[in-house]
Amino acid sequence: MLFSSAAEGLVVVDGNGVICLLNPRMTELFGYSGNDLLGKPIEALVPSAKRGHHTHLREGYIRTPHKRPMGMGLDLMGERKDGSTFPVEVSLNHFVIGKDRYVMGLVTDVTQRREAELQLQRTNDELEDRVEQRTAELKEAEKSVREALEAEKELNALKSRFVSMASHEFRTPLSTIMSSVDLIARYSEGPQHEKIERHVAKIRSKVRELTAMLNDFLSLDKLEQGMVRCNPCEVDVVHLCIELVEELRSLTKPGQEVDYDHFGDERTLFQDQQMLNHVLSNLIQNAIKYTPEGKRIHLSTTLTNGMLEIRIVDEGIGIPLEDQQHLFERFFRASNAFTVQGTGLGLNIVRKYLDLMGGTIGFTSEPGKGSTFTATLPQHHHHEDHPAH
Repeated sequence: MLFSSAAEGLVVVDGNGVICLLNPRMTELFGYSGNDLLGKPIEALVPSAKRGHHTHLREGYIRTPHKRPMGMGLDLMGERKDGSTFPVEVSLNHFVIGKDRYVMGLVTDVTQRREAELQLQRTNDELEDRVEQRTAELKEAEKSVREALEAEKELNALKSRFVSMASHEFRTPLSTIMSSVDLIARYSEGPQHEKIERHVAKIRSKVRELTAMLNDFLSLDKLEQGMVRCNPCEVDVVHLCIELVEELRSLTKPGQEVDYDHFGDERTLFQDQQMLNHVLSNLIQNAIKYTPEGKRIHLSTTLTNGMLEIRIVDEGIGIPLEDQQHLFERFFRASNAFTVQGTGLGLNIVRKYLDLMGGTIGFTSEPGKGSTFTATLPQHHHHEDHPAH
């Protein structure tokens, strides 16, 4: 669905540069119809004069593939079926299925932006020539054009990062499901029973991963549409945490330990149990995912003075300093986190749930030495719709 309905052109080529998959927007951009482009070399979309050079560049990229985001300042042109050309930006990402390497390209028509940039340059030249005639109106126009250009570049960077993340994160579990199903089909009853069980377990695990990712997208959508409301009830925080820790121990790596302590004479609060469970589960699972084997994860809760403090301390890989300010943003993955399953939505959703419960979240982290996440929220949730008299 993401691939077919994307507002930008998406194309996948094999190691020989032959187009093997593209979305409707890609076909529309280059003036083709139906499946006309399937099986054609990608150079068919490059202006005639540059096709030889593009073949050389493509072969070099296949030899040493790397991610190339948008906004690199390359002056690229595409050629439509009717021979006309137009400026484009291309973001590349590579992946391997079996022994075959493929390259995915995200293609954006930047005709309007190029025109805007040229207009901006012309405006600047005129302003330099006539400094004495500058007016507040021209300054405001220049500022508006700059802001529009920056906003579009930021949006393209987000699109590129999202497509890269989605193509990786959704492909991995689905590939495992398909390969395991194929293997199950080859086995028969009897001595192969254990093998069947092992692959069924793998399927279940990957389906859970995919379901969790889809749940993140659905949760975010509901939160942003204002469809989520707090439903507070009596919650025994100690019972909730013990149950959750036991449940999540099945996800721990060899030698990992998850322990729990509660401080304070009270243990009951009046909050949304499902939201609180999601917050705790996400933070503990993050600690498990980003902590190496044989290390300790400690969960503690403190209930005093009408406030609950939740603290999760791990001995994991930590968060790079340059990434820390972006940690709670949508789709953000820290630079040292791309080998670990995830959508970059978990902490964003956690913060939104805590906002609804009247709470806050913060963290301290040192790369290579672990992280500590601390969430605080009121013991008793107050309905905003029904304020106390």
